[in-house]
Amino acid sequence: MKKIVNPCTCKVGKSAANAYVKIHYENGRLSMSGVIGPLASGNCRGSAGQCVDEIRAGNPAKGWNREMLDKFCEIWERWHLNDLRPECEHQRELGWPDMAGEQIKLYHYRLNLEALKEQNAVEDAARAALRKGEIFEPTPEQTVYAALPYCLDMYEPLDGKEAARYYEPKKPLHPKDSGFTEKKLRGWVRNDESEMGLLCKPCPVCGYKYGSEWKLEEVPQEVLDWLFNLPDTERQPAWV
Repeated sequence: MKKIVNPCTCKVGKSAANAYVKIHYENGRLSMSGVIGPLASGNCRGSAGQCVDEIRAGNPAKGWNREMLDKFCEIWERWHLNDLRPECEHQRELGWPDMAGEQIKLYHYRLNLEALKEQNAVEDAARAALRKGEIFEPTPEQTVYAALPYCLDMYEPLDGKEAARYYEPKKPLHPKDSGFTEKKLRGWVRNDESEMGLLCKPCPVCGYKYGSEWKLEEVPQEVLDWLFNLPDTERQPAWV
């Protein structure tokens, strides 16, 4: 099923432009795509694609009202590409889609100057022994320093931990560098990296690992009926 609607006009510069949305439902998959002020050249006066916010802020067209426009945009945001769900039905019921949008903090550490000096000293001692043809036998402390990674990224601060003596917060290297901390969405953090991460976390009911494949969430029939009973556009857009 395909349908093109003209839900509103949107302000573009000092004038208004008609907004159009194409609704396509096939094999259980719902897709919606919009354009504001499409031109015969293939360009457009406003936004195109997933321009939900711009259309929500528009003025309802003939046959539409504010309530219809708001509901239309809510359905668009909720059900567009319903076959690309990272969660199973049980995870959905447990609220994982909302949890996936929550942020957690990632901490970046680098070896401090003292630890770097000790690490370099171990390497120098090993090379010196090799040059003399001798066997290098590191002390337990030298072994610890030699094994320290230069970078340490963690989802919890090092405060109070043994490793804190070797590391310091990373300093930004350029204006866009996040430096010591950055925020990550829980849905994009692996569960084996952080207990707060959802990616690949097993469902407690069926065992499906979140984000390991795309799942289809069926669009309710009443939603489909409402969409395809909307008034068809009276103007044929150059494209949508």
